[in-house]
Amino acid sequence: MLDHLLHIPSEETPPKAGAMINTFRAFGYNLQTAIADIIDNSISARARNIWIQYEWQGEDSWVTITDDGEGMDKNVLVEAMTPGSKDPKDVREENDLGRFGLGLKTSSFSQCKALTVITKKKNYDILKRCWDLDFVNYTKKWNLLDYLSDHKFKDKLDNLCSGTTVLWEKMDRLVGNANVHNEAARSIFLEEFEKVEEHLSLVFHRYIERKKISIWMNGHILEAWDPFMKESNGGQMIARESFNNDQVTVKCYVLPHISKLSPEARKIAKTDQWYQLQGFYIYRNSRLLLYGDWLGLFAKNEHFKNARILVDISNKLDHEWKIDIKKAAASPSVAIRKDLVRLGKMTRKAAGDVHRFRGNQIMLDDSIKSFSFQPVWKARKTRDDVRHYYINPEHPLIKQLLEKDNISQSDLKAALKLIGDTTPVESIIQFHSEEPESHELRENKNEPDQGTIELAKRMYNSLKSTGVANELAIKQIFHIEPFNQYPQLIEHFV
Repeated sequence: MLDHLLHIPSEETPPKAGAMINTFRAFGYNLQTAIADIIDNSISARARNIWIQYEWQGEDSWVTITDDGEGMDKNVLVEAMTPGSKDPKDVREENDLGRFGLGLKTSSFSQCKALTVITKKKNYDILKRCWDLDFVNYTKKWNLLDYLSDHKFKDKLDNLCSGTTVLWEKMDRLVGNANVHNEAARSIFLEEFEKVEEHLSLVFHRYIERKKISIWMNGHILEAWDPFMKESNGGQMIARESFNNDQVTVKCYVLPHISKLSPEARKIAKTDQWYQLQGFYIYRNSRLLLYGDWLGLFAKNEHFKNARILVDISNKLDHEWKIDIKKAAASPSVAIRKDLVRLGKMTRKAAGDVHRFRGNQIMLDDSIKSFSFQPVWKARKTRDDVRHYYINPEHPLIKQLLEKDNISQSDLKAALKLIGDTTPVESIIQFHSEEPESHELRENKNEPDQGTIELAKRMYNSLKSTGVANELAIKQIFHIEPFNQYPQLIEHFV
C-alpha cells in the first residue's frame, strides 16, 4: 500500500555514530537495572549459571557477567552488538526476556564506555567484539572492533562448553577517574554492588527458587528473596484470578503482623522497608519488572503496608502494558484496570485488618460506656471531630493514686510503667490511617486550665529547690509543652 511512495525522491539519513551511541547512555539505568538487563539475555540464552565478577582498580575497575548459555556464532554476535537488531513487534519465544534489541547496548553504555562481548558456541572457537565509545567518537563511524583488552577475561569461557561474557571497562559513570587508593570512591563502588545483590535476589527470585538459574557474585551464591513470604512466616494468599485468556494472573497476598515474626524473620523479611514495598509486583515471564508500586491506583499508606499483589503477564502483552526498554516500568491495560482496583481494595482491606485492634479501639472510645473494664487510655472527639487521647482517671490504679494524699515512689513508678506500656500506638496509627484529619495539632487555648497551672508551679518549685536560678527555671519550663503555649504562667512563678 506504500508502493506509490517508491517513486518520490528521497535521501538516506543514517544517524551520526557518535551522537546516536552517546544517546544510548541516557536511558535512565542504574547499576542494578543494567546488570539485571544483561542477565535477561543470559536467561534467554538458556543459561543455568551466571557469574558476576567485579574488581576495584580505580579508573581501571571492571565488571564481567558470564553465563553458560548457548553462546553465539559470528553472525549472531555481530547482530547482538548492533543497536536495534530486533523488531519489538516480533513474536518472542516464551523464555525470551528481551523486546527491543537494545538492552545489551543501552544497559552497558549507561555504565561504561567500553563494552566487550566474548562468546563461545559449542564446538566453536571463542569470538569477541567490542564497542569503544571513545573510538566511535574519534572516528565518527560505527566501527565494531574485534578486540579484547586482556586475555584473562576469556579464562572462564575456556572452561565452559559454551557461554558468553559481557565485559564492562572505562566505567566512567560509577568510577570516573578515581585513583585506586581513593577509599571513599572504593567504598561507594562496593556499596553499589551490595545493592545489586539485593536487587537480583528479588528480581530473579522465582528463577532461583525454582532452580532454573544460579547467580554468583564474586564467588558468593545469591539466595532468593521472596517478597510474599510464601514458604515461611505465614504470607497468606487471599485471592487468585486470571484475565486475558490466562495471559494475566493476579494473586493477592497479605503478610503477617510484624509481632508474629521472630527478630531473625523480621530481618529477612525487611520489615523496616514494608511501607515502601507495599503494592503491585509485576512479573513478565516470572521476571520481576516493577514492585512496591500501586500503579497510580492507590496511595501508599502505613495502614496497608502488609498488602502485596502479584501480577503475572505474558511477554505478548508488552505493548498493552507499556513495558519500557529498561523493563523497570509498566502500566496496566485499560481492560484490566477496574479488576486491579477491585482486587487492590480487597487486599488493602484485608491488610488493614491485620493492624485492626477493634477491642482496643472500642475501649478507647469514651462515648461507649457499656464496658466494666477500664483501659488506661481513652480517646474522645471534639465538636470539630478532632480526636484527643488522655489518661483514664477511672482506671483502678490511676483512681487509687488520685485518692491518696501521699504517693510512694514505687506506686508512681508502677503507674508510669503502666502508662508507657499501654500507650495505644496501633490504634493511633489505625485512626490516623482511616481519618488523618482527626489528628490535628492540639488546639490553642487562650488561658491555661487549673491543672496546667498547678503542674507548672510544682515544676518551678522543684527546680528552685535544687538550686536552679529563677530565670533559668522559668526558661526551662517555657521550653516544655504545653507550658510554652501560655506565657501568662509567669505570673504564678513566685
